[in-house]
Amino acid sequence: MVRPRLKSRPRGACGPVMRPLERLAYIDGWRVVAIALVFLDHLGMNRTIGAFYEASPFGVLSQYGETGVFIFFFISGYVVSLACLAEVATSGTFSAPAFYARRFFRIAPPLMLYLASCLALGAGGFIDVSLDNFLSASLYLCNSTAPLVSCNWYVGHTWSLAFEEQFYWLFPVVFVFLELGGRPRLAVAAAVLIFAAIPLVFTIWWIGKTGFFIAYALFFAGYAAARHGARLMEASRRYRFRALIVAAAVVFMPRSVVASFGADEAAKAELIAYYRLLYVAAIPAMVLLSGAAGSSLRAALSIRPVAYLGRASYSIYLWQQLINGPVFNGAGVFEQAALTVGLLLFCLLLFQLELKIVAFGNQWSKALRAGAPLFSVATLRASLSARERAHVRARAPAALRPGIFLKSPRRVRRNRV
Repeated sequence: MVRPRLKSRPRGACGPVMRPLERLAYIDGWRVVAIALVFLDHLGMNRTIGAFYEASPFGVLSQYGETGVFIFFFISGYVVSLACLAEVATSGTFSAPAFYARRFFRIAPPLMLYLASCLALGAGGFIDVSLDNFLSASLYLCNSTAPLVSCNWYVGHTWSLAFEEQFYWLFPVVFVFLELGGRPRLAVAAAVLIFAAIPLVFTIWWIGKTGFFIAYALFFAGYAAARHGARLMEASRRYRFRALIVAAAVVFMPRSVVASFGADEAAKAELIAYYRLLYVAAIPAMVLLSGAAGSSLRAALSIRPVAYLGRASYSIYLWQQLINGPVFNGAGVFEQAALTVGLLLFCLLLFQLELKIVAFGNQWSKALRAGAPLFSVATLRASLSARERAHVRARAPAALRPGIFLKSPRRVRRNRV
């Protein structure tokens, strides 16, 4: 039996990948930046603060909410890809069911708690939330105008979670094909592509079709960064700081400045829509370059309280919609500040419960990986002809895990080691 000769990194990777239990603290710091951008944008819904935005230069703070979400998209693709590449590197296999288990217990329970709370508040007449709103958000459809979809303010922000969930269904199919050479079953590939394409077919006007492509480009830019980030960091070593400044300038260019070049409202909207395409390169560059070893920015983003707050950013993102909603639009500045402090404390407490749920999901994921049969390298080689075996002699392709994704055993592409 020929055993796989796996190194500490997956096939073709240009640097070591994060081990499953490691965390990149500066990435959590970027989560804080992203949620702050979203929160400052939504804070403008408060009439007093909104008037202050309009009358002062601080109004620019309300222009980066979508930018914050785009940063989240890249981070999601990057972190998920690191974990999957590490799984292939350490075990030689990849389990899609185990992947879905981890993602389900990370995303679904906090979301369902928030939506159930909103539904209860709606039933009590405190806020305007209907069963249609609840179902649309829980099915991850609030990034579309599909028939019967209804998403108001209190669930509308789940448009970003809808994109993430659609990406998570698509990602294992693409990952298995790229990393292990596995061909998906036609029905599976068609199903995930249809689910992912819903917002492209039923497009929300303020997201637009460019927003759809930007979202998926950022998700897969995260995969590319996880795969080739070390090489990019090494190649940019001499001009890393200048590249970081340029990338940050592109990302944080006020949209009002971009729009000022338009002759009318339609032209201004079009300029902003196409300017966002620059984020596909600028956001990954900004985040990756900020993580250079020894940099002061990485140190600042990695401060323990900041990084911890970043880990709780998912709950903060969900629940901030309540205190920035119509019920509190007339609150004064101090009342809004008190609501914000209360929100942060509540979400930090809630995060302790999230950790337990995520840990349970990880245990279930491990059980799924351990219980599923593996398609061994020896069996794979036995299915090849003598000539094909000669081509892969002295190489050890990663083992494939069969299941809903793989059509049948097939030759794995050659791997240089």
